[in-house]
Amino acid sequence: MSFPTFLAPGAAVVAAVVLLLTTGPAADAGNEPPAPPALDGATTRATTAAGAAARQSKVLLAAGDIACDPNSDSLGSAKACKHRQVARLVNRQVRRGADWWVPLGDLQYETGELGAFRKVYGRAFRAVKKVTKPVPGNHEYYGGGATGYFRFFGSRAGSQQKPWRTFVARPGWRVVLLDSNCSRVGGCGPTSRQGRWLRRTLARSQQRCVVAAWHHPLQTSGNYAGDADVQANARPLWRIADAGGVDIVLNGHDHLYERFAKLGGVQEFLVGTGGKSHYYAKSRQPGSRSLIDGRYGVLKLTMKSHQKYSWTFLTTSGAARDRGHGRCTNSPAR
Repeated sequence: MSFPTFLAPGAAVVAAVVLLLTTGPAADAGNEPPAPPALDGATTRATTAAGAAARQSKVLLAAGDIACDPNSDSLGSAKACKHRQVARLVNRQVRRGADWWVPLGDLQYETGELGAFRKVYGRAFRAVKKVTKPVPGNHEYYGGGATGYFRFFGSRAGSQQKPWRTFVARPGWRVVLLDSNCSRVGGCGPTSRQGRWLRRTLARSQQRCVVAAWHHPLQTSGNYAGDADVQANARPLWRIADAGGVDIVLNGHDHLYERFAKLGGVQEFLVGTGGKSHYYAKSRQPGSRSLIDGRYGVLKLTMKSHQKYSWTFLTTSGAARDRGHGRCTNSPAR
């Protein structure tokens, strides 16, 4: 290869090096690594959709202790039987993008019969039935083994033989729905059917964050503060949940809203504000971080990526009375 005569010898050497670096020897052209294959449109769209799904937050609404008996003298009163207002709040939130409605037991007073479900709870909440993930309370069982509850919800409630169930809410988040009416379901301890199922489910779960929902609270500052029977229903499920890595527990039964600091690795939200009636705080319990009585409303729990979550207690007037954020920190006991 020759160079123009106007280049000095040193400049000619530099030009040769530049030429080799930019073009490469012709003999090595066949050894170039192949270019990566171009992604077609379908692959690109699928990859983008998968990434968006992994980042997308999911919203769960929860409250218990909801609809009055169809023959109740309190229907139409100023302070009780406000299930329709709660239903309007839930419907509005679902229209705005909330993904699930989790009623936390005692959905239909007084005995949970099918006719009452259809006449009161069903009429108020019919628009969100497809996104409902219920758990039963004690009043469901007062009317013949919760038959009305299971017939009304069908497979959405599991079955009388196996009311406990689970679903993955989003990548990284699992929800378990349990029955704390322990004497009605063969127990709640580690050797019961429900307890064994819960232990297996948590041990096999690939989701870092877990929400558990059942009716009876372990902690409350309301009417049932320190109630031995209520705690006897809640404690065995709580112990399995805490040891299995559950991060959040949702309860009803006491008709107020209360949020507790983490006990062990678990944070409790008590949301008995679904419309039936108000109970009021008796004595503030250790660990209580927010207590709201005399208000109806729902908990809005937003499950996010990176093991994060946020919460807001929304009242039927539209006010946000308690809000905050947290992170999943509970690890299964080994």
